[in-house]
Amino acid sequence: MRAGDYRLPIVLQRPVEVRATSGEVTLTFETAGTGFAALRLKSQAERFDGERLLSRKLWEIRLRPFSSLTGGWRIVSGVRVFRVLSVADPDGRVRGLVCDAEEEST
Repeated sequence: MRAGDYRLPIVLQRPVEVRATSGEVTLTFETAGTGFAALRLKSQAERFDGERLLSRKLWEIRLRPFSSLTGGWRIVSGVRVFRVLSVADPDGRVRGLVCDAEEEST
């Protein structure tokens, strides 16, 4: 993939657990970095859950290497939020990462 293919501005967010004095744990996200990525839709599906129509979109997100990026992180682009499912270095040469991600619907 050429450098010009990474056109989508993104924000990388890592999960942080916040523990209240009552012992309740809340998961929040903090910005870990920014960059550019390329998106490719891998699959999409819709199904009914009762009377609601649920949609699921799986994406392949390619980006420059970023240390410690793992499943559970979020990639944000504008109003779109993607939950990272897995991260791989396809050729093992630390030239780029490929993430499988699910788009979160609002």
